[in-house]
Amino acid sequence: MSAVPQNDHHTGPIAYFCAEFGLESYLPWYAGGLGVLAGDTLKQAADDQVPMVGIGLLYRGEAAIQVLTQEGEQQEADQPFDPVAAGLEHVYVDDMPLFIKVHLTEIDVWVRCWKKTLSDKVSLYLLDTDTDQNQISERSITHVLYAGTEETVIKQQLILGIGGVKLLHALDIHPTMYHVQEGRPAFLHWQLIRSYMDDHGLHFDEAREQAKQKTVYTNHTLVAAGNQGYDSHLLKRYATYYAQKMGISVETLLDPGKENDPDRFYVTRFALNTSRRASGVSQLHTDLSAKTWPGYTWVNITNGVHLPTWQDATTASLVNDPAGLWRRHIENKRTLANFVHDRTGFGYNPDQLVITWARRLAGYKRFGALFDDITRLVALVKQLDRPIQILMSGKAHRYDSAGKQQLQSIIQLFQTELAGHALFIPNYDLDVARHLAQGSDLWLNTPEAGREACGTSGMKAISNGVLQCTTIDGWTTEVDWAGIGWTLSDQNVSQDIYRVLETEVVPMFYNRNEHGIPEEWVKRMQASMKLSEKFSAKRMLAEYQEKLYGST
Repeated sequence: MSAVPQNDHHTGPIAYFCAEFGLESYLPWYAGGLGVLAGDTLKQAADDQVPMVGIGLLYRGEAAIQVLTQEGEQQEADQPFDPVAAGLEHVYVDDMPLFIKVHLTEIDVWVRCWKKTLSDKVSLYLLDTDTDQNQISERSITHVLYAGTEETVIKQQLILGIGGVKLLHALDIHPTMYHVQEGRPAFLHWQLIRSYMDDHGLHFDEAREQAKQKTVYTNHTLVAAGNQGYDSHLLKRYATYYAQKMGISVETLLDPGKENDPDRFYVTRFALNTSRRASGVSQLHTDLSAKTWPGYTWVNITNGVHLPTWQDATTASLVNDPAGLWRRHIENKRTLANFVHDRTGFGYNPDQLVITWARRLAGYKRFGALFDDITRLVALVKQLDRPIQILMSGKAHRYDSAGKQQLQSIIQLFQTELAGHALFIPNYDLDVARHLAQGSDLWLNTPEAGREACGTSGMKAISNGVLQCTTIDGWTTEVDWAGIGWTLSDQNVSQDIYRVLETEVVPMFYNRNEHGIPEEWVKRMQASMKLSEKFSAKRMLAEYQEKLYGST
């Protein structure tokens, strides 16, 4: 029996497991905010020389592109992805390409390993089942992000968790901590148990406790889609092999994921029961999580954004120069207008007040709130002396028919009543997000209270002096918005948007001094930019190290 290593707490990297990573638009490994946050975390770790390895899946870009018909109907197209052409490296061990074997029911699935290096201390490893050793049916397991049958999703999560731990051990990487993002990678717990049993001779109960002490978990949403439950009978088919290897019953292995329904296995409950500590992503979300899942050790670490990615450096340098800041903002607005023209074929006058709503098109985010009273909105945006340009971007999930229908109705408004004053930028990606966050004037944020765990798009906007008009939820609850932005009523959000625009936002934006500068607006820009340091990934990563990864 070999001793469990004690010194790796101070020497190994953090293993950051996530189902998606958003690093660049041409890398189709992300669907929304979780992936962008994961990408920002790795970038910040690289900047700060914090040892970290990201573990994810290599998706092949199927259905990754949003395409709109002339009638405004959202369809999906493939984004063909060649990992070699994208600059990824094959992972080698002893001059041989590394393949990891993951047992699924009665077959072994072989996983090819890819690497993207961010710095000498930070790398992202991606697992890929599209390799010749596998049967045709298994080669496609990792092709598509968040799609397929329940069984396909289970297979993906087993590949991610079990395969990811096996990859690290094959590379002789011994993490100080395994950080599970949402519940999807949590099956890494099974492989950690096996490694403590096989490599160190521990009994199951001892190995299970060691694995738990090496794992922390972050919940990113209270929405059901991020807290999945699976058919226990289906999962038993996949768990039986691992239970037998551990010398325990399959019921014992699945027990940490059980709640009231004996026929369901819940990944969030499983992740909580197999981690020593859990974190939420805003103070409100952490408080709600602790009430939803009481009895666990919860800490709050509000999300942050990687400022070098999202903040225009010249804008940042002018935060204390009101005139220079406004001139740079005008330049960014023109850059955005040119970008939108290139993407859509339509232009607009960037001197107008530019209002943007841009994020994933989920129902609770209320992306139609601005358009509830179209007559009032038309009158507002078409004022000759104070015109408004509306920009909107975002994708509905490929299976969200209600979201797609609502999007189509909004685009039809853009083509009719709002023509000339509203544009939809298709295929919302990191490039679109960056341009909008740097070149808009007002950032509209309308989630239902208690549903937006954090939200980070507004953090990117304020770092560039783009003012917030927001309901109070997620990260926005942590700010006193007086003199910085505007808050909206959760119960009467649409009418409040029109009131705030008519009485405060539009007059302030168009009230200029003798030099053509909206002085009060620019003061709010400066206050927004100074606030953004509080919501940086640098602060977030430091809190991860202190509150989540630390021994206290």
